[in-house]
Amino acid sequence: MSEAIFTNGVKAESPLALSIATPFFRNDPSELLNILSSQMTGEAVELIMVDDGSQDTSVTAKLEATLHSLSVPASLITLQSNQGRSAARNRLIAAAKAPVILFLDSDMAPDAPSFVAAWLKLARDPATEIAYGGFSTLQVPDCAALALAKMVAEKSDCASASERQSKGALAVATSNLLVRKTILEETPFDAGFSGWGWEDVDWALRAEAKGHPVLHVDIPATHLGLDDAATLLDKFAKAGPNFRRMVERHPSMAALPGTKLAQTLARVPARPWIKAVLKVIILSEALPLAIRAQGARLWRALWAADALS
Repeated sequence: MSEAIFTNGVKAESPLALSIATPFFRNDPSELLNILSSQMTGEAVELIMVDDGSQDTSVTAKLEATLHSLSVPASLITLQSNQGRSAARNRLIAAAKAPVILFLDSDMAPDAPSFVAAWLKLARDPATEIAYGGFSTLQVPDCAALALAKMVAEKSDCASASERQSKGALAVATSNLLVRKTILEETPFDAGFSGWGWEDVDWALRAEAKGHPVLHVDIPATHLGLDDAATLLDKFAKAGPNFRRMVERHPSMAALPGTKLAQTLARVPARPWIKAVLKVIILSEALPLAIRAQGARLWRALWAADALS
């Protein structure tokens, strides 16, 4: 793949313990960089970013200037065309120089000033193989446009470490995930996943099957990039093919409530009509948020059912 690489020229003063790896596409990760900059100072970390084909020279120039000001090694790899979420993460793996990698999405914001230090402590523990820090909406502003996505996230993605641990690899996201590089080299992300959703859970299940279980910890970050209702529904609709790939590949998917609901709905012939009515309900800000959130869950299951049919 054609790419351009910028490095800030900083040399590590001690052996690197952690590579913070951030992919992005058509968004500006400057807010994350501003938060990380003070937390990384004086630490044995490097920062690697991959722009997955955004083709936005203004963002590239802005990020290069910010990376140049950092006191830790930092680089920006700019891909000339979009390769997809899995391929971008695999490129980050290849570039990482530390033995442990923290995948941190570009629209995340660490919830505590001890975020990097907490991950460094885990990275230096030889017993740590894979650890997921969790997801929050703590810093998401209260506004009508994001209210639906916020409620959906709080009901499905925001959970304590103990709650997530009971689900193991099924409760993993690459938005805030620590992994030993040797495991990632042995089990890379599957570039066969395209579009949105499930490539992270697929990876975690494959790693778990090779004897690398997930440790769930409470080192959360807020997802600042929540979508408005229409965009959220569009993403759910496009996730169907990846969902089918997951069900076919991983028997453990059968135990998920969402899978059971999709399998039931696959036998319902009136799905197109139901989706049309449901979309009107979900997009109506005049209706109670709880009803709209339940509708969004059903909407996602209906598109998953289409993929299974």
